Amino acid sequence: MLGAMVKGDAKARVRRPRGPNAERRAATRAKIMEAAVRCLAEFGYAATSTPLVARLAKVSRGSLLHQFPTKVDLILAVAAYAADVRGQKVFDELRPYPDGPDRFLMGVEAVWASLHTPAAIALMEVTIAARSDPELAERYPTFADDMEERLRRARVRMASNLGVPERLEEIEAVAHLTRMALNGLAMESVFIGRESADAPRVLALLKDIRRRLVDELQTDGGKSVGKVDHKPS
Repeated sequence: MLGAMVKGDAKARVRRPRGPNAERRAATRAKIMEAAVRCLAEFGYAATSTPLVARLAKVSRGSLLHQFPTKVDLILAVAAYAADVRGQKVFDELRPYPDGPDRFLMGVEAVWASLHTPAAIALMEVTIAARSDPELAERYPTFADDMEERLRRARVRMASNLGVPERLEEIEAVAHLTRMALNGLAMESVFIGRESADAPRVLALLKDIRRRLVDELQTDGGKSVGKVDHKPS
């Protein structure tokens, strides 16, 4: 149903505590997280339930409820897990590029790639559901604030890596524009069941905006801003 947007498995990033009981608990949690991501991505928030997730995870409902007593407890844990998976995908996509202008430009492609994962779709489902589920709406802002703080720290590093920490406000604006535009584009792709025909043009425009900012920083005398590869994307 979701086509290419849900291909691939979300890989668990779970810290394994010491001791056999703790390891079993962590392994169970990892299976639950993966199953919940799949459930949200394939069936949506409304159809996601603790019995269905337990069945997909192949664990007892009691084991699931021991760790997540309510659906909202589970959903918030999955949201944090999905955000970590998305963040790791961005990091992996940018790994070949050293800190500097080229990494900044490739951030557009990296974010877009991260939105083509089941974890990203699961996170979209949770975000949309926070508007209509009263219990989730009450608790979601804490998660959202934590995620925004992590993104803010990433933007600070971005400005520092470009050698222009004093231009943080502009870097933040461009990064925020990228995030909002691509999130909206990805959401449209989920709704229509295929990638939007506008995607290539939107990505090219966002990269051009970043390229122009880098050129401006270099023109303004940002000696620490490295040269950027102007090959057409």
